[in-house]
Amino acid sequence: MNGQSTQSEQPHMGIYSALNRLPWPRSYIGRILLVCFVGTHIPLLALSVFMIARSAATGAVFWGEFVVLLAATFVAAGATLVTVWGMMAPILAASRALEAYRDNRTLPSLPRHYTDEAGKMLIEVQETLEELNTAIHNLARAADTDALTSIGNRRWLVTRAAEQVARSRKGKAPFSLILFDLDRFKAINDRHGHATGDSVLIGVSRYIKASIAPTALFARTGGEEFCIILPATSLAHATQVAQELQAGVEAKAFASLPVGRVTASFGVASHEPVDTDFAATMARADEMLYRAKGAGRNRVVSTEEAEIA
Repeated sequence: MNGQSTQSEQPHMGIYSALNRLPWPRSYIGRILLVCFVGTHIPLLALSVFMIARSAATGAVFWGEFVVLLAATFVAAGATLVTVWGMMAPILAASRALEAYRDNRTLPSLPRHYTDEAGKMLIEVQETLEELNTAIHNLARAADTDALTSIGNRRWLVTRAAEQVARSRKGKAPFSLILFDLDRFKAINDRHGHATGDSVLIGVSRYIKASIAPTALFARTGGEEFCIILPATSLAHATQVAQELQAGVEAKAFASLPVGRVTASFGVASHEPVDTDFAATMARADEMLYRAKGAGRNRVVSTEEAEIA
């Protein structure tokens, strides 16, 4: 099976499992160092027993040899423990990299030039986290992006709108909202086909995105319905922006259709202190859009104009 390891392909875990049952030390590195310490001192203990037995049998005391042996063993044990600790660095680095990415989405920068098993592990961890990070980023972007027009979708808009509402409640400048809808879009689909309709949606989206400020938030909220959030923008300015966009859409040719065949109706509202959430502002803008449609389409209606009327 591709991408899957069978039980027989896994390294034998018996020794590791047995050492894992030790009550102390609890850390992996501590157990490795314990093994090294015990391993280097077993010969010392065996030789000590041998020398004691030899002294008892011959009556001679070999203290000099015993001291030299003891010193040499401790020096060798110390050097072994320090070296093993250093050799554990790749495992520590990989473990900390995985933990940091899990907790903070921090992408590590592990070395890639080592070629032994530990070095290959570092490379695999680094490349796996990079691929995972790219996949997560792509999934998040896909979840927030309209597949046809490549602008934001309703989900993305609602999230960003909540941020604008929060900023407004902190006393910062209020934002304004533009909703627009392509006029008689169903007739375009019915007469010219859905491929032409899709081209119109893409063309209008590109035109609007190129025409609004970089700080504006632009999303497709329905089939032929779009929304623009203008941060720190007054109602009067937002209305002016909508009027320019309405005239611009009417003056352009989209897909294979003649100039003037594609038009749009616009509704404009501003977020008010009485609005409990973004939905309240959007409802007023939607009402203005409905009035623009009812007044003959291809026009802009704002809440200010509606209040005057």
